[in-house]
Amino acid sequence: MANSPRVVIIGGGFGELYATQCLRNVPVDVTLIDRRNFHLFQPLLYQVATGWLSPANIAATLRATLSRQRNTHVRLAEAMSIDVDTHRVLLLNGSLTYDTLIVATGSRHHYFGNDHWEAFAPALKTVEDATEIRRRIFLPFRRSG
Repeated sequence: MANSPRVVIIGGGFGELYATQCLRNVPVDVTLIDRRNFHLFQPLLYQVATGWLSPANIAATLRATLSRQRNTHVRLAEAMSIDVDTHRVLLLNGSLTYDTLIVATGSRHHYFGNDHWEAFAPALKTVEDATEIRRRIFLPFRRSG
């Protein structure tokens, strides 16, 4: 959309995807930035961790999810910083200007000052976390068989 306001959304989680979809019929040019090319349905990570589902069953590519949304572009990139004065998001490789910026980059696990717990209670926020937990669950069965 020529001369439309530029909305940059950093992140591809639930909040960012919802915001992007809410802008479907708004006369703006939306760019969704994420360092991964997929949206992860985190509530089902435990099923990947326990072997009931494959990671592919809980991840959908952002481009496919937003393919019918004409005013939206998905960019695989990592936001490094934000220059508020010049309205620019500085990426690992380049930058984007914006009129409106939405930042919702997710959360991290926290051990409340007990970081030594991580070795025994790994996080469950990513596909990699789930497959590592699955490996830990099934490795003893493989050794005994």
